Amino acid sequence: MNKLQALYPARIWYEDNVYYVQFLDLENGFTFGENLTDAKEMAADVLSGLLASALAHNVPIPLPQKAQGEDIYFIAPTIKVQAALLLRLMRANLPQEKIAEAIGETKQTYQEIEQTQAVPTLLQLQKAADVFGKDLVIEFRG
Repeated sequence: MNKLQALYPARIWYEDNVYYVQFLDLENGFTFGENLTDAKEMAADVLSGLLASALAHNVPIPLPQKAQGEDIYFIAPTIKVQAALLLRLMRANLPQEKIAEAIGETKQTYQEIEQTQAVPTLLQLQKAADVFGKDLVIEFRG
């Protein structure tokens, strides 16, 4: 199965009473936290901000690389940023108008979703998945 996910690997390590976080795929993807939970939450905030800014300014975004190790954690951005990123990647070079029409929305509404200015509904995401010939899968991770 060919999965497209918005989970970015980050190295998290403990040093000098601080949990440091560095994203492997993103420049300026650094943060820290007082404990591991705090570090992961801060990482999600940083990731969401970096990706939202790149989406808003039409800057190319690297796909998350595969990484493994005891100090590697996969971090997800906010659902609004995940949806925008995945839709943008799936759309590739197709005009926004075509996708908007196919899911029954205006171009402006679709643009707002892709620029993280609006949260898509599950129905909008399902229609987009249908347009791209993909399955929409929703899951909870622990």
